[in-house]
Amino acid sequence: MPPGVASYSPRPPPPGTPRSRVQEVSPTPCSQLQQGPYRIRMPRGLGHSHHSLRLYRLLTSSGDTGCPRGATRAWGIMGQLAPLRIAIIGAGIIGAAIADALAARGASVSMFDMRRPGAGASQASAGVLCPYTEGSPGSPLLALGVRSLAMWDGWVERLRESVDVPFSCARSGTLEVALSADEVAHLQRARAWLSAEGITHQWMEGAQVREFEPTVSTSALAGLVISGHGYVQVPALVTALMASARRRGATCETPAEIIHVDQRRDVVYVRVGDRVDEFDHVVIAAGSWSRRVRVADVPVFPVRPIRGQLLHLKWPGAAMPQRSVWGTRCYTVPWPDGSLLVGATVEDVGFDERSTVAGVRDLLDAVGELLPGAWQASLAEVRVGLRPATVDHLPLLGPLASHPRITMATGHYRNGVLLAPYTADVVTRQILDNDRDPMLALTRPERVLA
Repeated sequence: MPPGVASYSPRPPPPGTPRSRVQEVSPTPCSQLQQGPYRIRMPRGLGHSHHSLRLYRLLTSSGDTGCPRGATRAWGIMGQLAPLRIAIIGAGIIGAAIADALAARGASVSMFDMRRPGAGASQASAGVLCPYTEGSPGSPLLALGVRSLAMWDGWVERLRESVDVPFSCARSGTLEVALSADEVAHLQRARAWLSAEGITHQWMEGAQVREFEPTVSTSALAGLVISGHGYVQVPALVTALMASARRRGATCETPAEIIHVDQRRDVVYVRVGDRVDEFDHVVIAAGSWSRRVRVADVPVFPVRPIRGQLLHLKWPGAAMPQRSVWGTRCYTVPWPDGSLLVGATVEDVGFDERSTVAGVRDLLDAVGELLPGAWQASLAEVRVGLRPATVDHLPLLGPLASHPRITMATGHYRNGVLLAPYTADVVTRQILDNDRDPMLALTRPERVLA
């Protein structure tokens, strides 16, 4: 008799019952038994035999909330009610956001990264929340960005209720500036599109631009303000997300490079150094290093690193910009401490994470043309990050068709911060509720896998 199942024997069928009626009950796949952040851990030796699964059905015939049906009734009889074990490979903004969301639902989350949390692309992000600037009209990226932007205020509020880690997040809007006739034409096209879509904006010409933002160059010909845009301090945000996830029981192992993952039936095996850990689900959120994570029988993930250099300037005593200002060659983000971020280069140079004289020069020239007061600022530091890009600049987001217990959440390129709330939400609902957002059809990994 297996341990944990005392004095139980299958009830024989009534006399005259055809044998086929007894065999009608087929074993239910474990994927169908799992709902919510919990799983039924069967006692050793019980397995998933015909009669044990039939008993499971009898014990789980009533409803429950969040857990498998009647899981609390099965506890102590069939086995132990245990949280789902979920591994997250990567501890940047995407991995941290997913970890916090899953842990908040009761999952047992283990994070792995070969660096400290947020030390990849997140450390060199200006934190812009600007879908109408980054996305083109009618593009899937714009649809994802707008959806995620709508989630930001509530997401930040819940995070601040969870942990007392300060970070700045402001919906102060953006000002796009045109310094040439061609740039004016570009802004006019953007203005027409925003008007057609009913997006709140403001158009300015000539002196109106400097009246609105005095730090802008006197050469400004036109300006376009989108009030719904904003920014967030990314390093502090990652710290807050990690603190919240850990408070909910998540762990983070660093340095730990995961290079091999394999799903066999309902278990996912993850090689961590010299050991192999078992999980119920794995999320690959390793950014530019995602291609180094090999999944059995799956092609290499086509994610390539794009270097971005970001300047951190200490603004002089004069008034600094009150909002994010965008030109065609750079964008700027003001921080409450009186400093200014200037971003960012776009360089396809592989895994080269050096800051370069050429990159710094180009950004200084660009910000000096846009905001002349920047020439009096001091250069505090240069940050470098590798942004994970795909061939179509859309993320790889969703479960692998051949390995449904392995979910991709990588390749966000320049929009990882903007898309963090949406990504965390859809991944959590997909894993715990088997609820697949229709927009995942746009980001399914198979679209780019050879």
